[in-house]
Amino acid sequence: MKRGFTLLEVLVALAVVALGLSAAFAATGQSARTAEQLRVRTLAQWAAADALTALRLAGDLPRGQARREEEIGGRVWWVEYRVRQSAAETLRDVEVRIGPERGAPVLAAARGVVRVRVQLGDGE
Repeated sequence: MKRGFTLLEVLVALAVVALGLSAAFAATGQSARTAEQLRVRTLAQWAAADALTALRLAGDLPRGQARREEEIGGRVWWVEYRVRQSAAETLRDVEVRIGPERGAPVLAAARGVVRVRVQLGDGE
């Protein structure tokens, strides 16, 4: 009786191993892509919160809708501001939307109320 494997058995075993490894590599690649997407979305959310905080500190708001590129967190983002009057005279409802570039989908948004500085007249 001969001992060992036939060529057919070895080829079948190699095919099974190749399928298993390709599935493992595909899962690893998908995991890496997902991790990168989560990292970019997290940075975008931080950038939106930073932009809203910067508006609160400055007290100088764009009127209506404004779009511009800004460097936030060491990365350039396309930032869109939407400013609306709120119920109080000195408050504005502000929405900040962040995307990686012009025309790209919005990755994150932050919304809040910002107090505007009231300019006192000469007689006040």
